[in-house]
Amino acid sequence: MKILVCVKQVPEQDARLRIAGDESWIVEDGLSFAISECDRYGVEAALRLKEAGEAEVVVLSLGGERASKGIKEALAMGCDRAIHVNSDALQTADAITIAKVLAAAARDEAADLIICGQQSDDLSYNAVGPALAQFLDMRHVQIALELEMAGDAAIKVSHELDNNLIETVELQLPAVIGVQSGINDVRYASLKGIMQAGAKPQTKTTLEELGLDDAAVAPKLKIEKVGFPVRTSQAEMLEGDAKEVATQLVQKLINDAKVL
Repeated sequence: MKILVCVKQVPEQDARLRIAGDESWIVEDGLSFAISECDRYGVEAALRLKEAGEAEVVVLSLGGERASKGIKEALAMGCDRAIHVNSDALQTADAITIAKVLAAAARDEAADLIICGQQSDDLSYNAVGPALAQFLDMRHVQIALELEMAGDAAIKVSHELDNNLIETVELQLPAVIGVQSGINDVRYASLKGIMQAGAKPQTKTTLEELGLDDAAVAPKLKIEKVGFPVRTSQAEMLEGDAKEVATQLVQKLINDAKVL
């Protein structure tokens, strides 16, 4: 069995972010990067499936040279080899473009199972997994909370629905699974794993080698401007009995906040 797990490098969660002068993105110089949280849980989920049976776990990552750090971390955790699509043009790519490149890199691997994080910490598109499954014509489940093999050609997945409902389904492989954070306890890379990571096979490829030209990866979404939330200190106290306050609150949510 072959499991492909997709990881993305994002700024560390406690990083102090600065907005670029043109407000088009953050200043990345000097930032520390790490594997996105959901992707880290995805790596752990893949490794647990490997430990429960015989499987090869291949880590797949897109981005420039800094993506190598996340790849090495995944290899140190226990992944067997890596594929790195080396391109700086993919740092802020939209979900469809990311999924298209992942599909191109994954197609020749003929993986039985592809695991993605539910969403990335930076852009949070929450759409890469479904789009990847569409490009590869695979079955797909999102917001997975528990994975368990169901024989050699199927996987049992418990995933979250609306209103905190949990559904358990059995998918025939191949399939794409979007993993939610908190699905498991993520392991730390051991010293032995860190030392072995550098010797594990790593394949670097480019968009051109995958048969993708500029038109194929042209962005479908453009980020016009980024910024920090504007802090305000506006507060209004509502007076009256419980019924009167509730009525006032509902009206303000409808008319002012426009959330109802």
